[in-house]
Amino acid sequence: MIYLVLGTPDSGKSRRAEDLVAEIAGNEPKYYIATMIPFGESGKERVKKHRKMREGKGFETIEKTIKVHELIDELGNLPKATCLLECMSNLVGNEMHEEQNLPKSCEEIADYITESVMSLAQQAENMVIVANSFPLEGESYDEDTKKYVRIVDMVNKNLKSRVDKIYELI
Repeated sequence: MIYLVLGTPDSGKSRRAEDLVAEIAGNEPKYYIATMIPFGESGKERVKKHRKMREGKGFETIEKTIKVHELIDELGNLPKATCLLECMSNLVGNEMHEEQNLPKSCEEIADYITESVMSLAQQAENMVIVANSFPLEGESYDEDTKKYVRIVDMVNKNLKSRVDKIYELI
């Protein structure tokens, strides 16, 4: 099964995703796929907070900030595992930064990221994907941020059409 936990920043989506993994994984292996690159003090504090949240929950943390599909070859035992991918917005930003010199459309970037995540998800016993949602209208973003928000939205829409169950938090 593939689950999507979608919400605004600070909506409780990370806690909900971890609770969901606990519900569905039982004693099977649990991988926490961390996509955040901890830039600056606030980034380091956020990583610290998330590590503390999952203490004692049986997760093996794997830091993979781009190309998550490569974990299929690296882990090898995904058919018996539940994976929690935290968070799609970090993955999108990382992939955009990594590919910044390539002339790709928003659609191509969104499709690449979606396929990378879905190929990993299809190998796991269960996959819980955490994703941020951002307002597309009414915000004054610079051009790079507008592109980022558009791609996050496209990836979210792609995932919504391909997962088994969606939890939306506000």
